[in-house]
Amino acid sequence: MEAAVAVVVFVVSIAAWNFFLYKRSGGRMWNPFSMALTATATAILFVVSGSIGYTLSRHDRFLAQTPWTDGVIWPQLWVGFAVGALAVLLWRRALRSIRSGSTAPRSD
Repeated sequence: MEAAVAVVVFVVSIAAWNFFLYKRSGGRMWNPFSMALTATATAILFVVSGSIGYTLSRHDRFLAQTPWTDGVIWPQLWVGFAVGALAVLLWRRALRSIRSGSTAPRSD
């Protein structure tokens, strides 16, 4: 029961913090361009590091005593490709918002 309460407190505090940042930033946190750039950078990070054999997992680096592996890290590549597909969708949404003129800052 205590573990469930701790998880609920953790989730509520993260949700409250995100709401606070959203209100404080005037809605810019959910700007389509910001999300598209973040997804693109994340996809590039995962694809490049996975293809050259650099592991991003701290646990694996600790166990192997080196961040490098002998070959391609396929799970990192798949995550990179999935985030890259999300980035494409977000870029389409961001560029579509330019046409519709909805990139003006919100006043609420």
